[in-house]
Amino acid sequence: MASTYCVSFRLANKRLNGKTYDERRQQLIDNIHTKGCGYWDETTSFFLITSDLSTDAFASKACKGLSADEDMLFVFDPSDMSACYFGAVEYPDVLRSFFQRLKKTA
Repeated sequence: MASTYCVSFRLANKRLNGKTYDERRQQLIDNIHTKGCGYWDETTSFFLITSDLSTDAFASKACKGLSADEDMLFVFDPSDMSACYFGAVEYPDVLRSFFQRLKKTA
């Protein structure tokens, strides 16, 4: 059964690991978008996605190619409030106050 995920992100506007901002953003889209599954991206840094993956697996796949030092990604499933974050999150304790099941993705 597919889950719906909310994905929020901030990518550093510079070249990291040999990739530009645009290349890393496209990598993120390629990581999370599966043909035939729900996908909405009309805002600058927020996606709604459907996926058959668990929250942990989805977040791990989503952050491939991003910089843990400069980029940030947050994923949550509104149906069960499971959540994962990656990267330069300055206040994970505040985020955890909203999402008690929050996990850090490597």
